[in-house]
Amino acid sequence: MCSGGSGISASSQAISTAILADEMGLGKTIQAITYLTLLKHLKNDPGPHLIVCPASLLENWERELKKWCPSFSVLQYHGAGRASYSKELGYLSKAGLPPPFNVLLVCYSLFERHSVQQKDDRKILKRWKWSCVLMDEAHALKDKNSYRWKNLMSVARNAKQRLMLTGTPLQNDLHELWSLLEFMMPDLFATEYVDLKKLLNAEDRELIGRMKSILGPFILRRLKSDVMQQLVPKIQQVEYVIMEKHQENAYREAIEEYRTISQARIAKLSEPDLNNIIGIIPRRQISNYFVQFRKIANHPLLVRRIYDDDDVGRFAKRLHSIGVFECTLDRVVEELKNYSDFSIHQLLLRYGITGGKGTLSDEHVMLSAKCQALAELLPSLKRSGHRVLIFSQWTSMLDILEWTLDVIGVTYRRLDGSTQVTDRQTIVDDFNNDTSIFACLLSTRAGGQGLNLTGADTVVIHDMDFNPQIDRQAEDRCHRIGQTRPVTIYR
Repeated sequence: MCSGGSGISASSQAISTAILADEMGLGKTIQAITYLTLLKHLKNDPGPHLIVCPASLLENWERELKKWCPSFSVLQYHGAGRASYSKELGYLSKAGLPPPFNVLLVCYSLFERHSVQQKDDRKILKRWKWSCVLMDEAHALKDKNSYRWKNLMSVARNAKQRLMLTGTPLQNDLHELWSLLEFMMPDLFATEYVDLKKLLNAEDRELIGRMKSILGPFILRRLKSDVMQQLVPKIQQVEYVIMEKHQENAYREAIEEYRTISQARIAKLSEPDLNNIIGIIPRRQISNYFVQFRKIANHPLLVRRIYDDDDVGRFAKRLHSIGVFECTLDRVVEELKNYSDFSIHQLLLRYGITGGKGTLSDEHVMLSAKCQALAELLPSLKRSGHRVLIFSQWTSMLDILEWTLDVIGVTYRRLDGSTQVTDRQTIVDDFNNDTSIFACLLSTRAGGQGLNLTGADTVVIHDMDFNPQIDRQAEDRCHRIGQTRPVTIYR
């Protein structure tokens, strides 16, 4: 960590910008705080500093700053508390007075939206000259054409220094890395080295070597293999499961429906059109079908197969009669036809409609091969003293997994995008400190970056992301500095 802080310091002294791109779990947050402390004590530079991060990390940043640099005054500018500070900060910035903090914590959403309040907030931030603008999980700035990139650049442009933290500076292609570099050094990379854009598509070894030499002074990256003696092993284990009859039939029926629609479209084509058959089905429709296939593979309750149209009509009448939907009965029927079995089940539970072919039973939650596998795996892990993080991309799947864990009979906590920012760190602390909590359910996006969950030593990736870096981020919530036990990843 000390070498990281020194590396940032050396880079920033030379060029006023740096990207700390150490692999996930190697303590980038502490290294960055060390650097801000060095600025204060060695350069007599107490700020103000602006730290931008995902909402789920605001509480962690505030805690770590107070722990490692207690002399800093830290203000978290987000949520309900933001309104109480807005007027004071607006007055101070307009009057050219120094801010009442050393560090201001904000989240990326402040730079994404266009409400009057957020525009006013960005005006406040633009008026102050920041010593350092630090961006955590900086791969959020991979698209230089996004409002987030442009609005944050308008604030960061006049900062003395800009520092990025990201464990995944490159996820899909080199253009994403180019966006980060252009954000950090717009004059250098947008004008003087315009030929660098050609390097992004280069296959020539000499050109790639030149690119590395250009990027070298700006990026500090170390892999876990570089410090492996300090880290526990990470074991990857792939579990293959076989669909049971109900799930397999649902999957086959979805494929057959897709095939029937495709063949019907082909039958309508003229002879010349058959020579250019690619693209006859709209891309969006193909995408929708693949989403359906993925849903069924995760759990058949994520589509509607148990409740038929007669059931939907009966439920619609009951729900319409008690005013659940403020529209005509026909509209209620059409709405419910688009619901999954599980969504209908939740609706019936909420309004107390039971009996007959009403709410589902615990047997239905085990219609998924993955849930059956969890029912075998989790009790075994619990008996062996392990604790588990379970990730899914969909909150609807997390709802079903909650039900599954209830049936299995294990304790858990849950964190996803709907979890209040102020509650997220509490959930993390509860899980890490209370060993009676066996599992933590997390959405891959909200819970997969920045959080420290070393209380677990096992990760279950319930449904894999098309971008493997997203899953790697999730894995490293517990495989990081501070972990004392080997970590096993099930997928």
